[in-house]
Parts: sequence; C-alpha cells; structure tokens
Amino acid sequence: MPRTVDGTGVQVAPSSYGRPRCWTPLVDFFEPCRRQAVPLHGEVGDELGDEGRSLLALMAAGLKDEAIARRLGWSPRTMRRRVSALLTRLGATNRFQAGAIAARRGWL
Repeated sequence: MPRTVDGTGVQVAPSSYGRPRCWTPLVDFFEPCRRQAVPLHGEVGDELGDEGRSLLALMAAGLKDEAIARRLGWSPRTMRRRVSALLTRLGATNRFQAGAIAARRGWL
C-alpha cells in the first residue's frame, strides 16, 4: 500500500525507502570484512619505519618485551608504549592479530 511522505503528496512504496530487509544479513556478514580490508597497493603513509620493522620482526621471533627493549636500546616503558601504538595503528587487539595483519600488509 503506497504512503504519503511528509505531506507532499508524493507516494512511495514501502520497499523504496530505507534499506530492504533482505540486505541486513548481507551487511551484517560483510561489514566486519570491509573494516578489516587492506588496500591492494597500500595506503599513503602505510609503511613502517626501520624501528617499526625491527620491532615487528623481534615480536614475530617470539622475544619477550625486556629482550626486545634491550636489543633496540629502549626502556621497557618505551617498548610497551611503542607496541601499544603499533597495535592501535594496525587495528589489532593482541600481538598475534597484529602479526597476522602485518604479514597481510607485507610488513613482515
């Protein structure tokens, strides 16, 4: 049954406004994929510096925070701060996820 929109006299069918209900499962399925997607050719500023690459490589090698901090000449606090910044930059919630995302981006 058509309905009038905003009293303008224009009639629209119920399915012509808003998102169709059949799209909801598709959007729910693909939205997390879209948020984690990585551009094929990378984004501008998507690269890491030498220190970032060293940090990732040492994390991937399984070294503990203290060992990584010693190797890079950082304090343990600086090490934790940089790891936290790296996780944020990658959109990761843990080190394993950060490693997987970094590998997909070609950073490892």
